[in-house]
Amino acid sequence: MKMFRIQRKFSERRGVAAVEMAFVFPVFMLLVLGVIEFGRYMMVGQLVTNAAREGSRLAIRGTFTEEEVKQDILGFITAAVGVEAGQVDIDVSTESGDTIQSAESKDPITVSVAIRFKDVTYLPFLGDGGGGDDDPFSGLRAQHDADDWISGVSVMRKE
Repeated sequence: MKMFRIQRKFSERRGVAAVEMAFVFPVFMLLVLGVIEFGRYMMVGQLVTNAAREGSRLAIRGTFTEEEVKQDILGFITAAVGVEAGQVDIDVSTESGDTIQSAESKDPITVSVAIRFKDVTYLPFLGDGGGGDDDPFSGLRAQHDADDWISGVSVMRKE
């Protein structure tokens, strides 16, 4: 008889776990997606910085042209991050304004590499999307416009 009462007591709480899950699951998924997206942001930031450092190492040798340095950086970034060549902004410059081959010894050479955040995000509603008045993510998308860049800069002196 006691077994019957225990089962009956539990049957009154039927569906409580499903209701609790309905409240907790969206918050949990938002947290998980945020952690994944932040990890992607950090990974891409480190890859962009590494590409700028590698480009600086090539540039300070004086045996490569700006175009060769840019092509090396572009090859690394497109393979490592998975973006197209047109989505990467690369700038190689010297303090004197000369080319890296004609720059004098001890002249600082700056290499900067940048990618727009919305080009590397895993969340599709941060990229290009529907737009219009009925777009639920238009405000969020507006926060991640062309001004949000992941960039890396490296400055080294020519040998």
